[in-house]
Amino acid sequence: MAAELLKDHISPAVVQRIAQCCHQHYQPFASKAFADEVLTAEFPALALTERLQKVASVLAKYLPSEFDTACAILYPVSAEFSGLVGFIFPDFVRQFGINHLETSLAALGHFTQFSTSEFAIRPFLITYPSRTLAQLAQWADSENVHLRRLASEGCRPRLPWGKALPAFKRDPSAILPILAKLNADSADYVRRSVANNLNDISKDHPELALDLAETWAGKSAQTDWIIKHAMRGLLKKRHPRALALFGYRPLAIEAELHLAKNQLEYGETLGFAIQLKIPTGSGKIRVEYAIDFASAKGQLRHKVFQWVERSFADPEWQASRSYTFTDLTTRKHYAGLHKLHLILNGQIMCSRDFVLSKRNESTAIVQN
Repeated sequence: MAAELLKDHISPAVVQRIAQCCHQHYQPFASKAFADEVLTAEFPALALTERLQKVASVLAKYLPSEFDTACAILYPVSAEFSGLVGFIFPDFVRQFGINHLETSLAALGHFTQFSTSEFAIRPFLITYPSRTLAQLAQWADSENVHLRRLASEGCRPRLPWGKALPAFKRDPSAILPILAKLNADSADYVRRSVANNLNDISKDHPELALDLAETWAGKSAQTDWIIKHAMRGLLKKRHPRALALFGYRPLAIEAELHLAKNQLEYGETLGFAIQLKIPTGSGKIRVEYAIDFASAKGQLRHKVFQWVERSFADPEWQASRSYTFTDLTTRKHYAGLHKLHLILNGQIMCSRDFVLSKRNESTAIVQN
């Protein structure tokens, strides 16, 4: 059975249900006309975002023209929908509320409690940065976990699939007080958002992110988890301060790296094994491997994969891993020379070359 496509969450049945709910809470709502206008012949071909935006835009035609009145009608309607379907209501605000700041912020705060307003709030941060940041700071103190999470997620400088926030990429200092409010939050849902926000900051301002991490370190177990998750990008880049923050020091370890074979074809699996001789007192060791992938332009693409992180009681450790050369939605493979690296505590200990042969005529498998 084929996996459901994300866009199919916004199905004709869902559109009909939205129409019924809107009519229930606003009797003049023309349910059939609304559904007919959304569910045109082009609807099946629309992607997820296109479906969300179309439903939201057509809603505006059948709700009162006064924005605050329309939002008031959608308040109880939105409570009937969650997940991806719930994105429709914040998107209504994004499309039609930019000139109605106070009503829009209140609506986004309501709608996020059933889905998320993290994408829809970003135009307001760009257009009204001071007022919207003040609202995020207020939500950061809320007892509602969804509002606290929006406070962090909404101002991420590099939110995936969301509109980037150039001002915060240049200078994230304005969002640091919000993260400080949430850096020991009781909810994993919120702490993960704080970690991802700080990870975003680390991509443009690594030293600032490290300064903050060093200040937070040891505050609580929850905060230490946030720091570790936030620093994952800098750890993979082998940033010296990030490694030192977690006690990863250079080690005098004898390491061997062996390939099962050094010639592969597309679809085959690279098997490899390592053997470590570990001196007593080495402490916790971060074991990673990296592959320098051939690219379409001839330049190698360095990708780090975490393996294990632990202390070793025995003086020797052997382990094996594998990597399959099947194309992914996020990574394509190209023929040519590749290099495999073994990394311990940020040090490349040994490397081995291998070659991936040219793509055959069959279609590459795409995995989700």
